[in-house]
Amino acid sequence: MKISEIGRGRLLRISSGLVIAGLFLEIVSLLWFHPLSFVLFAFLAASLIGLGILMYLVSLVFVAEPPAGNTPIRSTVTRQ
Repeated sequence: MKISEIGRGRLLRISSGLVIAGLFLEIVSLLWFHPLSFVLFAFLAASLIGLGILMYLVSLVFVAEPPAGNTPIRSTVTRQ
């Protein structure tokens, strides 16, 4: 399956979901007073946010829409 078959909208929804999940885990880890909360904050939450940003950039680069028209731009000035 190609990336362009998945579609830009679906990739953007997945990447935004990953970023939101990462932010939620960061909030939970800031409210949780335990040594493992740093592990949750530093590794899991940051990884989810980084993966979401990476998927967003991939959707911008690899899922490109074709140009509006395949014809070259012609001048409207006529020669006499």
